[in-house]
Amino acid sequence: MVQTRQDPFDLLRKMQQESLENAPGLPQEVEVTKLWSGVAFRVGEIMLVTPLENVLEILPPPPMTPVPGVKPWLKGVANVRGNLITIVDLPEYYGKPPVYMDDKARMLIMNVPGLNAGLLVNDVLGLRHFDEDLERQDLSGLDDPVLVQLNGAFLRDNVLWGVYDMRSLAESPSFRHVAT
Repeated sequence: MVQTRQDPFDLLRKMQQESLENAPGLPQEVEVTKLWSGVAFRVGEIMLVTPLENVLEILPPPPMTPVPGVKPWLKGVANVRGNLITIVDLPEYYGKPPVYMDDKARMLIMNVPGLNAGLLVNDVLGLRHFDEDLERQDLSGLDDPVLVQLNGAFLRDNVLWGVYDMRSLAESPSFRHVAT
């Protein structure tokens, strides 16, 4: 039996060619859509979302102690884990019917430095994610007192989700001046 000697360079070229033919391709560079995420909640019939960093905690409404001489939308104060929290009925603040204290009612504790406040809302709907480029909407033409605190909106499945700015609410003179 005669063995033919193969040139080592030819063998390496053959191996390289086979590797190139059988190797998986490099990962494709795919453009990822930028998602905007926020906590979804309902104020009356209006659907809102606020950035997650604006909310410290979501709780069922705690027992409240009324505060005399304040506007009716300030429902009182409550002790939440050793912190005194001012509780505001957000729908009532905007002139809507107050939150009905059922199983859906929730309190969003605001993450605003120097302000210990909780906002009563009709319902918390969890975390929502929106495609910033495709779903961002203009709010001109709408008329509701809540619009003052909105930074745009998202439209998903024919539902308009207003982007609620808790810092704007916290800085609002009408929110800060609660005395009657």
